[in-house]
Amino acid sequence: MMPLALFLCLSLCPLLCLGQDSTELWLLAPGQKLRLQQSIKQYQQISTDQWHTFPGTLLLRPGDTSSFVPRLRQNLILVGDLDEGQYDRKHLYSPSLALAVARFQARHALKPDSIIGPRTVAALNVPLSQRLLQLQNSLSRWTAFSQDIAQPYIIINIPDYTLRLIDHNTVLLEMHTIVGKPALPTYVNRTDLHTIVFNPYWYIPNSIASKEILPLLKRNPGYLASRDMELFRLTALVGYAKTDPWSVNWTKVTSADFNFRIVQVTGEHNELGKVKFLFHTKVSQYLHDTKDKHLFALDKRAFSHGCIRLQHPEALAHYLMQERSGLSENKIDRFLNTAKPEQFIRLKKPVPLLIVYMTAWADQQLGIQFREDIYGYDKPVQVSME
Repeated sequence: MMPLALFLCLSLCPLLCLGQDSTELWLLAPGQKLRLQQSIKQYQQISTDQWHTFPGTLLLRPGDTSSFVPRLRQNLILVGDLDEGQYDRKHLYSPSLALAVARFQARHALKPDSIIGPRTVAALNVPLSQRLLQLQNSLSRWTAFSQDIAQPYIIINIPDYTLRLIDHNTVLLEMHTIVGKPALPTYVNRTDLHTIVFNPYWYIPNSIASKEILPLLKRNPGYLASRDMELFRLTALVGYAKTDPWSVNWTKVTSADFNFRIVQVTGEHNELGKVKFLFHTKVSQYLHDTKDKHLFALDKRAFSHGCIRLQHPEALAHYLMQERSGLSENKIDRFLNTAKPEQFIRLKKPVPLLIVYMTAWADQQLGIQFREDIYGYDKPVQVSME
């Protein structure tokens, strides 16, 4: 077996980074708190009448001329993406301005192509009051969650769709995530990750089984077998007993009286993939692999029922087994390649896990990153005067 660092470096996509130089150390508490405080003061000093908005149909490419260019230039100077001393022809979308637009785009998780299109216009049109609220809320959340963090720790920022593993003040591991859809959100949590499960079964929650799978069974009871799923029926004598789905009259079953349990066993269709990670939580949410790897290429990834899907779970499992349970490379290799179902590893040293909701933070270059408020947690609070 190869050493951990080499395993991580060779097995994962470019997003996963080793070393301090190429990663965003926004996670380190003291500097993050100070930078957010500074940014709040900066945004408080910007007058709302200095900020320009743009028509949704605007399309600008470098080299174009437009009457909107001076307004764009002023916005980018106000937020620090363009130096005030840089000046070009009044209406020319110049190279220096294009570079500033690319910086703005990168800070808002947009493709840094310098093209002013619908998504960039939408980011430019967010009111300064909303940006200030994002900064204030993120500071409050970070202050609450970051007290006395012991390293190593794992942090998942829901609106950023990322997981980062921090050890020795370095972002050792970084990967994309898929989080809960707005109707079924992933919950924030400060907890400990304590167990790895290889080749897990998926014990499908009743809400999913009764509302999403039941309609499929009404049309075709063979659906379960085609998805490596097994049906269990609640009985008075033995509890849940395995049942043939063809023996059930599904036309008479409703979501309200769904007295069944559906389990998806290990296999190519398993929604949890090859590994899941358990942590202390009051709700049925965990980290896990997925068979739908193509979804990680999308910019917006709020698709799950609340659990967090990981782009590279095998790398996290490798680190945890080596560094937190002291397993040898041979044992790690056996677990990573096992075909046995439901193989549990309880970590000797659980790892702190932070699941946070921050739509604003300071990156390593001290720029402020903003993300979409996917759950609406940053909406201004409307106070009734009655």
